[in-house]
Formats: sequence, structure tokens, C-alpha cells
Amino acid sequence: MTEELTKIADEMAGLLGFFVDSRMSGLILPSEHSSTFVALALEAKSMIEEQLGPANSYSLNLIHAVNSGAGGFADGPSYASVDETSKVIRAAVRTIERKRVRPPALPPGSTPYVDPARVVALQAISKGPWDFTRLVELCREINVTAANRCHMSTAMLLRTILNHVPPVFGFNAFAEVANNYGGAKSQKSFKASMQRLEGSLRNIADMHLHSPIRAREDVPTAVQVDFAADLDVLLGEIIRTAGVQTA
Repeated sequence: MTEELTKIADEMAGLLGFFVDSRMSGLILPSEHSSTFVALALEAKSMIEEQLGPANSYSLNLIHAVNSGAGGFADGPSYASVDETSKVIRAAVRTIERKRVRPPALPPGSTPYVDPARVVALQAISKGPWDFTRLVELCREINVTAANRCHMSTAMLLRTILNHVPPVFGFNAFAEVANNYGGAKSQKSFKASMQRLEGSLRNIADMHLHSPIRAREDVPTAVQVDFAADLDVLLGEIIRTAGVQTA
């Protein structure tokens, strides 16, 4: 998303070179480029609001910058309004990036289930065959559920990660990762952690996902869903291998 917004800002800045000097009206942007500006501004506004909400200051300032030109959306922008609009979009990009890096709000005194450093490292991987946006969001949500003692939800999110990441290692299912990644004799410590995730974690998560109602129930505790160390090993290997691929 931020890469797309940056591209829009670059395209807008490129429009500055198409202004022509008119004796009557000063610098004007020809109509074909004015229509491009309008389309870019509307696209950027929609994307910014998707990330920051409809009442964010960047969208409001973007519209103000557009309408502060000679004709706004109707009759074409001024040179200054195109320049300002481009800079507003770049400022929005910086805010979105800071928001993504910032760890989620957790109750006072709680320890994140997923270390924020892992989330930052995943967000920093911008090239390669895999988009880690969903994995980052799963990690963020696990931190929220674990901190708020939503233990069944934590188990289900952990199971979702197991289903999500196997292609990063060249496999279709996590059982293949746990049993085959790195060869039969190498990565023994990694395999042990992955086999705990595939065995114990998956069984616990499936129990809470698929158990029908009973006459008497028992709910999990934090101890039951504490696979934070093994998950950290998994995320570390994903970051390491993705870094090798994108270097």
C-alpha cells in the first residue's frame, strides 16, 4: 500500500514538468494532465482513508491542497497545489509506516507473545516472492488475544499461522516443514520446535475448534497455549530465509 502511494506521489511530482506558461493565467496544466492529477488525487485519498480512517487529517489536507489551486478538481490545479498534494501523500505514507511498526496497545505489564522485533523484521521484507502482510497481522492479533487472556483465540491464530507459512519453506503443509525441512540430519533443534507446533499445538487448537458442546466444559489457560518460544524460532527462520532470498 505505501509503495503504491509513493508511486502516486512520484507521478504527481512528474506532472510539474508539464505545466506551461500562459500569458493570461500564468502556469497552467494541460487538460489531459489535469485529468490524470484528479484521478491520482482521488485514488490516493481512497487508499489513505483505507489505512487511516475517513476522518484523517491527510485526506482533509489533500482535498484542501487540490481545491486551493486555480480551479481545484473542476478547472485544473495550480503548480503549487500539485506540489503540495504530492507532499501531503508522502507525509501520509510516513505516518502509515510508523503506525505499522508501532506495536499494538497491550494491557500494562503484559509481555508480547510475539516479540515486536520479529514484526518489524517481517515488515521490512519488501522484495521476494512472498507478501508477509497477513503474517504480520496474525502476529499482531496474537499479541492482542494473548494479552487479553483470549486463549482459545490465541490457539486458533497460531494454527492459522501453521497453515499459512509452509510455501515459504517450499512445502504445501506444515507437517512437511516439521518433518523434512533442512534434510533428515540437519536443523535438529529447529525440527524439534516445529514438531511441537505440528503435534501439540495443532492438537490443542483442533480440540478448541472442533469440540461440540458438552455437559461440562473446561477452558484453556495461558500455560496450555504457550508456544511463544517455538513460534519465535519459526518466525526467525522465515526472516532468515526471506532475507537470503531478497539480499
